Amino acid sequence: MSKLFVNILPFFLLCFLLGGCNPSVNQQQGGIEVEDMLGRKVIVPSQIERVVGIRAGVLRLLTYMDASDMVIGIEEGESRGQRTYLAAYPELLQLPLIGPLMGGDAELILNARPDIIFTAYSTVDEVDALQKKTGVPVVALECPEMGITARDTLYASLRLIGKVLHKEERADSLVAYIQSSINELNARTVGIPEQKKLKAYVGGISYSGIKDIASTQPYYPPFIFTNTLNVTSAIDKRLVSHVKGTYIDKEQLLLWNPDVIFIDESGLGLVNNDLKAGGALYNGLSAVQNNRIYTLLPYNNYAVNYELVLINSWFVGKTLYPDAFADIDMESKANEILTAFFDKPIWNQLATENSFRQINKEEFK
Repeated sequence: MSKLFVNILPFFLLCFLLGGCNPSVNQQQGGIEVEDMLGRKVIVPSQIERVVGIRAGVLRLLTYMDASDMVIGIEEGESRGQRTYLAAYPELLQLPLIGPLMGGDAELILNARPDIIFTAYSTVDEVDALQKKTGVPVVALECPEMGITARDTLYASLRLIGKVLHKEERADSLVAYIQSSINELNARTVGIPEQKKLKAYVGGISYSGIKDIASTQPYYPPFIFTNTLNVTSAIDKRLVSHVKGTYIDKEQLLLWNPDVIFIDESGLGLVNNDLKAGGALYNGLSAVQNNRIYTLLPYNNYAVNYELVLINSWFVGKTLYPDAFADIDMESKANEILTAFFDKPIWNQLATENSFRQINKEEFK
């Protein structure tokens, strides 16, 4: 063993133990400072080729930003359920696993040799600890709801990714498309007189697993974007949770008695039991008796499916206000939105027999 090797061995051993010899951290010359969504100042490399996204929603945002080819590992369980970004980029499923959902494993992440780690749903202490343990810059994003105020937070996360990965134009174009679509939905519906609007309810929304008809969203973006009367909008904000969900008493649904009920297709099996013929909801809900029940694409699947939320919004508009949306073909609109988010018109890969269909009350017998 050479004398030089013996002399430098302790240095590299110490660097490994302290997580300080990763080139992503030490090669800060030419790097840039960004402020992440937790208000942390992070020095990121000026050239980034290898990226990891951990925790709910982050991999989705990276694919939105045309960065799927930079991802070098995914969390276990990413293939569960209907995740549009994996239909668009199935090659992601062939990548090495970097640990379990909601954070991965620091050692496996380090083995993948990322230049940067993106994360969400974390505290400052958690993010700092991961950065110290891996020696890799960690940038915190947010994957919020898509309603009125939280939408700006989503846009900020997309623009933060754009700044770090030098994809600012992509971020600007996607944000512009989303906002333009929302503006058009509003323009088509804002002038509809209140007396002509139907009362609507959405149930069966998934939160960390499938849920029944009692699982809802008082700030459901497709209702907000289309100026729809959401019967749950008066629920106390303190009872509303972006992460854990919002749940009502089924008896309250009878009191509200909405004109139209939308069901998140992820919870359709449980909702079928709720609306079983002969039960109180079956007999007491006019939406059931009038066959005004419709399915929607999944709202959540490891955080919000923003692209599906936008597609759902056009279906809600077309269902409730057919005259205002007479020119809209849902398959064409869905492929337009999917192309905007993923550069691929993959509606045929996503659509199932339950996607956007009217349910007849006879099915509940």
